[in-house]
Amino acid sequence: MTPDPSILRAMARLRKALEKRMRQDDRAEELARRERAPHAGPLADFDIRALARRLRPMLEFDGRGYRAIAEEMGVTSPDLSRVMASQQLAYHKVRAICAWAGLDPDAFYLPPLHAPKPRKRPRPTARRKRVFHVTTTETVSS
Repeated sequence: MTPDPSILRAMARLRKALEKRMRQDDRAEELARRERAPHAGPLADFDIRALARRLRPMLEFDGRGYRAIAEEMGVTSPDLSRVMASQQLAYHKVRAICAWAGLDPDAFYLPPLHAPKPRKRPRPTARRKRVFHVTTTETVSS
């Protein structure tokens, strides 16, 4: 008795699908077993709370509302309100606020934990101009 070819094809497809599924399961187990790299810690951040603490006395001393001060700073009043509520803001807006207040925005930068020290840039040195001394045997006639 000869087996039906359609049954043989179906069994071959089933075997192939089963082998594929077993490979996927093995791969998933292997990935789960892998040791995960330890997280280096917090990423770089901006200390918006410290900026708000520094701005608060300036805004109170000024006495005007957020709308008038924000217009002078070059940001919107909701942006200024967000800073005072210690909510994150785009860097260009923080920079405009710091420029108005006379603060350095880099002073509020929090580097990532375990970050390498910043690279040292070469000092700009006074470069001597190269002078080429040429000797010639030709004479110049005037």
